[in-house]
Amino acid sequence: MTDCHDMKKGQVYMCEDCGLELTVTKECEECEDTIEACGCAPCKFICCGEPLALKE
Repeated sequence: MTDCHDMKKGQVYMCEDCGLELTVTKECEECEDTIEACGCAPCKFICCGEPLALKE
């Protein structure tokens, strides 16, 4: 599952069911070097009941 630690500025995430697309315009300020150190984990980005996928 994608969380804010993985999301980088400029990436596009999409819902594979309805086609909604979200572009990361600003990275999470709470994220540290590791997911364990992230102050806001766990984050969930879900649409149509499924996690958003990174658009390739």
